[in-house]
Amino acid sequence: MDGKITSVDKAVSERMKLFMSHYGYTQAAIADACNVDVSTLSRCMNNKKPWSSKMLQKIGSAFNVAFLWLRDGVGKMVAEEKAIGKAQFAAFSQMLDANSSPVSQNVISGDNYQGTQTINATEGKIAALEQKIEAQAQLLAEKDKLIARQEQEIEFLRGLVSKQQQK
Repeated sequence: MDGKITSVDKAVSERMKLFMSHYGYTQAAIADACNVDVSTLSRCMNNKKPWSSKMLQKIGSAFNVAFLWLRDGVGKMVAEEKAIGKAQFAAFSQMLDANSSPVSQNVISGDNYQGTQTINATEGKIAALEQKIEAQAQLLAEKDKLIARQEQEIEFLRGLVSKQQQK
């Protein structure tokens, strides 16, 4: 898909527009998540630049979109979650770069790496949420201590007022 714009590139652009409208993503959000220049993505989307397999892999990995669906319209939009190692993905990428025929690329699926990326991202989000929960628990404990201290001060002041009223 490198070189002049083909009907395949136009079909990829249409699937990208479908994906974006379905999930409400902007070109800027996609470019940012994929670490791609927004003008490059825009040129691909507007059929002024051919789509590269590498760009489609980045989009698929970042948004859990099936690579084969993006590139060929095969299968479902959302990638299945299957885990493989980074070494296997590196071999997959080399094969894609070395052999760009549609038949060989159909045999090699990027869905596995996308699932791994999704799992890794989810685990990272869970760890971050656990840290936030722990920090909130500490803040709540501090708040409870302050409330208890204020209640003691109120009781002390009530005692003083009561003593002065008795005099």
